[in-house]
Amino acid sequence: GIFSMDVHGNTSRSGSNQGAYIVTGSKDKTLAITTLDRLNDAPLWRSDFHRAKVGSVSFSSSAHNPLIASASDDGVVAIHDARLDGTRGSNGDGRSVVAKLENAHSKPHSVVWKPESDNFFMTAGLDETIKLWDLRNVSRPIASYHGHVPSNGSKRLKQIHRPAFFNTSSLKSPSSSLESFILSGGQGSRAISMFQIGAVKDVAVAGDSNRNDSDEILQSVLSRGKLPPDVGDIGSLTVSRRNVAVAVQGGEVLLLSPQT
Repeated sequence: GIFSMDVHGNTSRSGSNQGAYIVTGSKDKTLAITTLDRLNDAPLWRSDFHRAKVGSVSFSSSAHNPLIASASDDGVVAIHDARLDGTRGSNGDGRSVVAKLENAHSKPHSVVWKPESDNFFMTAGLDETIKLWDLRNVSRPIASYHGHVPSNGSKRLKQIHRPAFFNTSSLKSPSSSLESFILSGGQGSRAISMFQIGAVKDVAVAGDSNRNDSDEILQSVLSRGKLPPDVGDIGSLTVSRRNVAVAVQGGEVLLLSPQT
C-alpha cells in the first residue's frame, strides 16, 4: 500500500490536473511518479533504492525538474533526481540518488522541503530531534531542534510526529526565510511546539572548508500551545497560509490560527 504522497504542479480548481505530478512512497520499498490525470497508467518513473517501507516523500519547489526527498524505515533519507534512472547500480547505490543521509534519525519517518527552496529541507524520526539540512553540504545538519518531545529517559518513541514549515510572510523573496518557523507535535506533549529558524543563515555551502561542528545551531522551543485535554497528541500537520490543520489521536482534525 501507499504510505506517503506529494503533488507538484498545476492542481486547478476548475478540474484540470494537466501538468500536475504525484510522487508516492510505498510499503513495497519503492517511489513512483505519475500524473494526476493518468493515475491508472504505468508510472513515469520508479525508484527501488530503499530497502524498507518509504514513509515520507516530498517534492522540492523548483518549477522545472524538482528533486524528490524520501525517508524510509531502512534508516536512510535520500534525495533523488527523477531525470536519472531509478534502479540500483551494480554496487547497490541508487543511480538517481544525488545525496543521502544515513543514521540521521532512529527510523526516519518525515522529510519536508522548505517552501520555495531547492536547498533546505528538514527531517524527523522516532527520536527527540528535528534537523534542518542544506543539500549543498549534508555532512551534518545546519540546525537541530529539541523540546517538542518531553524527556522520557531511555524510552523509545513509537508515535510519528510530522513537522511542518510555517511562514508569517508571503514567501515572495529569499529574505522571507527570516520569518519562518517549524511546527511539530511530540509524543506525550499534547501540544504544538514552534521553533524559529530565522537564526539559520545560508552558510552551508558544499566544499566550504570553514564549516565545522560548531556551525550546527541547537534550537529549543520558542513557543508552545497546549491542546484541549481530551484530544491527545498531534500526529501530523498541514499549513495553508496562516491556518494550520492538525490531526490528533481519536481521528479529529483541529483548525488553528495564530493570534494577532
